[in-house]
Amino acid sequence: MSNDEKDSLQFMDLPTELLLQILGQLSYKDILRCRQSCKHLDTITRTDANILYKIQLGLNGLQDGPSTSLKVHDRLRILAEYQAGWDDLRFGPMRIVAMSTHGVWELVRNVLAQRNRNSLVFVQLPSAVRGIDERLWTLDSIQRDIRDFAMDPTQNLLCILETSQTEVHIHLRTLNAGDAHPLASNARISYVQEISYWSYSIRICSGYLAILFPASPVSNLCVWNWTSGRLHLEISGQILAYSFLTDHHIVLIRRHSAAELLVIDLRSVSPKGTPVDEVDYICSFRFPALKPDATVDYASGERLFAVFMRGSDSSSVYGSPMFLIPLDSLLPHFYRIPNLAPKLQVEWDKWGPKGTRAIPVSLRHSPVWIRNVYGMRFVDLVTETGGDPYVFVADFNQAAFRKASMNEEYVTGARTMKLVYEDSTLGWPSQMFADPVTTSLPYRWGKVHLPRNYESDNVDYDGAMVSEDAIVVVDCSQFDKTKYCILSICSALDIQHIVIHQD
Repeated sequence: MSNDEKDSLQFMDLPTELLLQILGQLSYKDILRCRQSCKHLDTITRTDANILYKIQLGLNGLQDGPSTSLKVHDRLRILAEYQAGWDDLRFGPMRIVAMSTHGVWELVRNVLAQRNRNSLVFVQLPSAVRGIDERLWTLDSIQRDIRDFAMDPTQNLLCILETSQTEVHIHLRTLNAGDAHPLASNARISYVQEISYWSYSIRICSGYLAILFPASPVSNLCVWNWTSGRLHLEISGQILAYSFLTDHHIVLIRRHSAAELLVIDLRSVSPKGTPVDEVDYICSFRFPALKPDATVDYASGERLFAVFMRGSDSSSVYGSPMFLIPLDSLLPHFYRIPNLAPKLQVEWDKWGPKGTRAIPVSLRHSPVWIRNVYGMRFVDLVTETGGDPYVFVADFNQAAFRKASMNEEYVTGARTMKLVYEDSTLGWPSQMFADPVTTSLPYRWGKVHLPRNYESDNVDYDGAMVSEDAIVVVDCSQFDKTKYCILSICSALDIQHIVIHQD
């Protein structure tokens, strides 16, 4: 081949196999953009199983798991069944797991755990679609006074909080065996607390461990690198709630002149012990002006943030809106910020009306219910006078919404999940906000009706949580036990086994 021929060789002249290998290194969004740029790229990416699998994972907000012997065609089939199960709200028989006492609990991905005095009980929730069996195990050898705990199954990490009047000890263990975690240079992190706190808010994200020590009027938020044990960030002030935004960003809610989300880059943080009003943040996202006695109870989520606000009239069901905020509504704003322009303030009308949805929720919510969001789904337990209780399920995946909006069955309302296009306005500004608040982020929603009893065992539901494969409804009505009512998604082949009622 001559030099002129080499110079004239173009990207599209490469063999199809090589093109697919290159495209396979892109994000699913970039692959979709390439489809729009060229008919040939569109054709080859619609017939390659690996590319299709990557696109479907991205559209559904999922990540590929550890290496498996399953071929990519089998993984595509399982993924399609998984998504169809959530689209149609198909669940298998209700499974009730009862645990003694009312210890603190946690639900992360598909692992449910509860403290039982000085031990921890774990349940790996089953998944018929993905072929995951239920597994129960107990860690009895901890020998600690467990005040609270957190876990990250993806890192086999268990964080146990042991408290005294003056110190908090954070023990870093393996989730499967309770041994000292091999990646932690020190298996125990200690922190001096000036007062003893009633509750803690613990979150893990990659190499960071964060704990909010809530108190009035001043709370402390601490972030450690758990592998090295180094205290990375310490902020004090009127911090109402917080969550990780990305692997390197944390978002916290403070009450200043108005409630606002502050985005902080953990790679360039303020000195330890910084008041929240002086912290170096990238940008703030302001909420509508609140009444003086309205407050923010908590925030949770990773790809979808749920910010719960409580009005002054605690006896009214209309005093509690939940703001659902996709990560994609925030990222474009602070990624465009010039390096020389920190502390950018984004007013509500620039991001909120089109980028969020405010939904009235039940008053059963409290800071305990931190797992009503997983991925892009939100759940809420609803009990109506004279009717059966049900779980309200909302899906804010915008790619899935756009796909559904082109499906005639969704448009006509024939599918289980319904489409919401219309704007909604909070109708009680006198209780919460100074002015009416309108939001318009589209979403899909559906109902999962719950039985009043199960196998002659009466249940009294207290709240709903959601995981990767299941809805978990909690029943704390009995003095000596907590019951977890588990509904796992199933494929169409298992639909005859469903025991819940459908509309």
